[in-house]
Amino acid sequence: PQPIRGVFSLFIRILISGPFNSTLPEVNNKGLSAAPVKPIPISPNFARQRIFRFIFSFIGLQISYVLWGLLQERMMTRRYDDEKFTNSQFLVFANRLLAVMVAFISMKVFYPVAHPTPTGPPLYQYGIVSYANCMSTWFQYESLLYISFPVQVIAKSVKTIPVMILGKFVSGKTYPLRQYLLMLLMAVGIALFLSGYSENHTVTISSKRAKQNITTSNGLVLLIFYLIFDAFTSNYQKHIFDHYPISFLHMMFSVNIISTVLTFTSLALSGTLFECLSFMQRHHLFVIHVLATSVCSSIGQLFIFSTIEEFGPVIFTIIMTMRQALSILLSCLFYGHQLSWISVVGINVAFLAIFIHAFIQFKRSKQLNSSTV
Repeated sequence: PQPIRGVFSLFIRILISGPFNSTLPEVNNKGLSAAPVKPIPISPNFARQRIFRFIFSFIGLQISYVLWGLLQERMMTRRYDDEKFTNSQFLVFANRLLAVMVAFISMKVFYPVAHPTPTGPPLYQYGIVSYANCMSTWFQYESLLYISFPVQVIAKSVKTIPVMILGKFVSGKTYPLRQYLLMLLMAVGIALFLSGYSENHTVTISSKRAKQNITTSNGLVLLIFYLIFDAFTSNYQKHIFDHYPISFLHMMFSVNIISTVLTFTSLALSGTLFECLSFMQRHHLFVIHVLATSVCSSIGQLFIFSTIEEFGPVIFTIIMTMRQALSILLSCLFYGHQLSWISVVGINVAFLAIFIHAFIQFKRSKQLNSSTV
């Protein structure tokens, strides 16, 4: 019924990013040096709404990607009736296919009446984001064939460094020296974690590619490429949002439909698509896991795009880094990973740097808000 759909649409709009239209000028143009549309004073009600949206985005990202990480580790490191699935590209395809459906449904909910199509970026810019996003996800899945999930998670915490570096070159941003020092402290913590996470303190994973020690150079190289592509993706998305009046749903739909075409074409040309479908026929539990990870990934993307659009890539990265700490804890509980005391110290050092960085960002935002009132 129309009244129910209207209430549901309003509820989702307020929860995710507040009331908005198809062009979103007040969101996409904030922070630009060009003349703003209207100088809107910051009211207590606006501040409360922004805090509420931040909390909701934070919780949504935590739930979506903690579950996604646990299921991802299950699929890539455990067997299904003595048979192991190793095609990372198919998982990327499944995630992107469902994300297209979620984005399409969400646009119908947000825009039940036809609106003029906003002027978006050229198709090749969507293609750049799509390719970088596919590659980052593929490298992330593929690295689990070589290293354990806790090692992957803690190594990914250093992604704030490439986000800042690429932010300087892609968006022209500048960061104070203390932020680079905090990132260095984070890297020291990660190095301590990896030095204490030796073969004697881990549960080895049976794999043809990683036979003795799960922490291999191949896995670390894959993680480096993941960090590069992931940092580029978030910064390039922010670049598009700052220069074109599009919503995150238009971005999500366009990027994922290109990603679906790219991954499907690659699977079809390599001849592995039917092998993956046959594996799904033989193992129904795997089908459930694929659907669950795709749902978590798709819902998570709604939060990713809205968070990057409103709060920027650095805040988004801090939120996801906190999620990684929770993922390490749950992974150790569910899959029996053990951490040495050196690794525990390293984790604390790394996340101490993250929280100091978050506190500095919070103080800076308060000072900026008070100066504009």
